[in-house]
Amino acid sequence: MKVQILSSEEVLSGYDAVSALYPHIPSLSHWRAWEYASYRHHRIDGRILDVGCGDGRYFKLIWPNADNVVGVDMDPETAEHGRASGVYRAVHTVPAHEIPEPDDGFDHAFANCSLEHMDHLDGVLAEIQRCLKPGGTLSCSVVTNRFIDWALMPMLVAEAGYEQAARALEKDFLDFHHLANPLTVAGWTAAFERAGFTVELHTPILPLHNSGIWGLMDSLWHVKRRAGGEMGSLIQPFLSANPKFPSAYRTVISGLLEMETDWNDCSGAVFSVRKVK
Repeated sequence: MKVQILSSEEVLSGYDAVSALYPHIPSLSHWRAWEYASYRHHRIDGRILDVGCGDGRYFKLIWPNADNVVGVDMDPETAEHGRASGVYRAVHTVPAHEIPEPDDGFDHAFANCSLEHMDHLDGVLAEIQRCLKPGGTLSCSVVTNRFIDWALMPMLVAEAGYEQAARALEKDFLDFHHLANPLTVAGWTAAFERAGFTVELHTPILPLHNSGIWGLMDSLWHVKRRAGGEMGSLIQPFLSANPKFPSAYRTVISGLLEMETDWNDCSGAVFSVRKVK
């Protein structure tokens, strides 16, 4: 397995691309900048299966020339957004371990930040493997165990003496993200291999300082408001009112990149795995 360490320039270039989609949602633009930079080292073409497809906007940004794509998303409202996007030839509203497609029907598969949320991981990976042609690849991003280990908001609240509030924040954070599989890199590798894949490329994403600030922002964004909804509904209009925010936040990310000392130990990972022929 090759390990691909990104450069600061690659991450910042990724931010320049994704901030056009999420200019005032810093947690999304930050995390997806690393993913985007990682996928620049992948190639997918032909007939493509997008597992956990969402609304299709991020897929289109990464793979603008892909024109033969089938999506899968179990949430009916999200799947409908995917159909309306024009990105997909079809979108199946089914769980990812029950994909209604024939064997060996796809050249490549893609699963961006979706596998860690799926309750039947072995079944999902086996189903993706079944749908791929021999030698086909899966490109995917996932979270690792560090995603939980490095969660700053609950730790800081607990340090301030508010243990009950800290536990509630941690529960809300985990419930929102539905982290069924926050595996180690070795755990992800083993899961891919059980399903009949060989891991060809691993790119670590969001080392300690990037991960900590990302987690702090994401946790704050999803704190529940007393009046209902989330704090993000107040934060986003505040950030949107300042046209300089996207470029200013790029400077923040640049500073965080300068602080990193270990680019191998990360809260996320991007993999390219190949179906054994």
